[in-house]
Amino acid sequence: MKILITGVYGIVGSFLASNLMNEHEVIGIGRREQYDGCHKYYSCDITNKDEIEKIIKENKDLDFIIHCAALAHNKGNDLSYDRFIKVNYEATADLIDLSNKYLKLKDFIFISTISVYGESLDKKYYLEDDSCNPRSPYAVAKKKSEDYIISKYKGKYSILRLNPVYSKDFLLNIQRRTLIKGITYKVGDGMQKLTLCHIRNIYEAVNYLINNCENEISEIYNIGDSRVYYYKELVEKFNGKSKVTIPKFAFAYLYKLNSLTLKKQFIHENSIKLISDNIYSSDKINKKVNLKYTIKDI
Repeated sequence: MKILITGVYGIVGSFLASNLMNEHEVIGIGRREQYDGCHKYYSCDITNKDEIEKIIKENKDLDFIIHCAALAHNKGNDLSYDRFIKVNYEATADLIDLSNKYLKLKDFIFISTISVYGESLDKKYYLEDDSCNPRSPYAVAKKKSEDYIISKYKGKYSILRLNPVYSKDFLLNIQRRTLIKGITYKVGDGMQKLTLCHIRNIYEAVNYLINNCENEISEIYNIGDSRVYYYKELVEKFNGKSKVTIPKFAFAYLYKLNSLTLKKQFIHENSIKLISDNIYSSDKINKKVNLKYTIKDI
């Protein structure tokens, strides 16, 4: 199979490329001038539609596109709403339009995020069919991309909503939930529940979709580990005993204060995550492929 991966040198893109290269021809797109982690590499800004069109026209025999390229929450100098829309939504729409025009893919695999659901103290458990209420520019752009794919793409698609990703070499999504300026902490008793995603489980899901493309239909999947974690468990696994315990009511007060006056998305999003359960079930994909990797595997 011939596979195009956008954002090929990113955390997810590079891992997928390195594992898929053994059995497939992998073409990569990224902004670096050079990259040797795929069979053929194009240095190109994903927002440059003319350049992307040239690449697509040179590779009309593509079987799959795995669209990983995106501006993340915490990367880049320009994190404005317009920039998120341009990179994360408009570039996706362009890629869909070009795929409709030139390609006959077996599957268009879009890497999305559980952030599209939004955050709420009143909801703890999320399934793929639940309504979405994205709040951050990142999440809004991702949801707009999903909607565009669903409404405009003429072929089969798979939308993968990733839980916070981690690997042995990438622990940022765990550290930001257990460390403040290098100091280990937990909120309350640390028994709040959350779901995470071992990077290997993303590959397992993608590999399944590739190998079973003839039997699958267009779907949305939450992707994450098959088990739920406790914040306390993460603290002890990666940082040892907690040095600071922050009362739950402190974050609850901050959440209420923010709702009334500050209205900062960062405070809204993270205060909810720290004081309540946040479970994004991957049971749907797990019925098809065993996403067996967990924090014990790093």
